[in-house]
Amino acid sequence: MIKRNQLYSILLFLVSFSYLYLVSIHHAYACACGCGMFDQGLPSGLGLPSGGSKGVFNLQETFLDQNKPMSGTSSLPISQSQDKEIKTQFTNMNVQYNFNHEWGMMAMIPYWHRTFSSDTNFGLGSPVIQNSQTRGLGDIRVMGMYTGFSDDLSSGLLVGLKLPTGNFNAVGFDRDTQIGSGTTDALLGGYKVGQLKYWGWYTQGIYRRALDVRNGYRPGDSLQLLTGVHYDNLRAIPGLIPFIQLNGTIRYADTGINSNPYYTGLRTLYIAPGVMYNLNRHWQLNTLFYIPVYQEVSGIQLVPQQILSMGVSYNFN
Repeated sequence: MIKRNQLYSILLFLVSFSYLYLVSIHHAYACACGCGMFDQGLPSGLGLPSGGSKGVFNLQETFLDQNKPMSGTSSLPISQSQDKEIKTQFTNMNVQYNFNHEWGMMAMIPYWHRTFSSDTNFGLGSPVIQNSQTRGLGDIRVMGMYTGFSDDLSSGLLVGLKLPTGNFNAVGFDRDTQIGSGTTDALLGGYKVGQLKYWGWYTQGIYRRALDVRNGYRPGDSLQLLTGVHYDNLRAIPGLIPFIQLNGTIRYADTGINSNPYYTGLRTLYIAPGVMYNLNRHWQLNTLFYIPVYQEVSGIQLVPQQILSMGVSYNFN
């Protein structure tokens, strides 16, 4: 069985992560209306490399409904927000492949369907609601991995690019609510996984910085962190693996003549319980339910009250 001091170490790590995230950066601002609220770099830690595996293919569906107006850390009535609702369905195809024990690659190919409701007569009289929608390929991410720090691939360095493949000219959308930013962004991150008897843990961080300006718009830098634990010996239901993770996002102010820096910026922390189910040695299902623990925005922005994600993975072992 797991030793008591090992369990305390895991719990201390999780508590420390959430505390440091909330207090270490007090002047972080980011993208308006949550355009980057859920653009994770990996399928929630599920595709991290492991010894004995050549890689993972993952298809992940995520449903995001931003219908709660906030300013700072306070909720507002919907009448005080010009934007009324942003609904997005993310379909992300994630691929992670290990060429050998030292080198590998990751790619995320997103397809988004987004609807946007806004009051075009806001502050002038009776509401006039305009409903817009866009769908298509989002911004593809490609990253190289160096995993030669240990034989079991338990830690790695990630370096890559976010490519300007998504549309950023959809009618009825501001630049910060488009499905593409129009910019090429640098990605730098790392991960670490570990196992203590039947308990496993993982942590990952990705920093993103736009390398250019496109049509007067440059998205703010972002930092995404996640950490979680899973239990691998649930004897009552063989193959079922419960887990829980923390997801933190910081995004800084957008810049450029077509940006709105005073209404762009957020810091969020979510707790996400979930389950994975191994159908066999290759196929795995997963479901996560994200619950906000902390949300802080600049200006007035719409945030989600919960996020649902589910997917299927194939392990090349």
